[in-house]
Amino acid sequence: MLDVVIAFDTPSDRRRWKFTALLNRSGRRVQKSVFRLQGTPRQLALLWEGLQRICLPEKDAVFMCQVRTGSWQQFGEPAVSEPDTTCVL
Repeated sequence: MLDVVIAFDTPSDRRRWKFTALLNRSGRRVQKSVFRLQGTPRQLALLWEGLQRICLPEKDAVFMCQVRTGSWQQFGEPAVSEPDTTCVL
């Protein structure tokens, strides 16, 4: 399993809703447009394809970064623990 952080930015309320709906099914929200997920390489590749279908590259930005499991540090609210959700598409 890989542990990743995905962030997005879009000026469109409709695409923002689509990004959020897809990522909420797959992981845990850290901030309004930042999510933490776990999944196999195949599951994450399928998720990335879904994000690409939503994205308008000339207007939106999507970023995915792998994180070492156990390396997450945080202070402040909301508290985010190790993901207990596996990416399901």
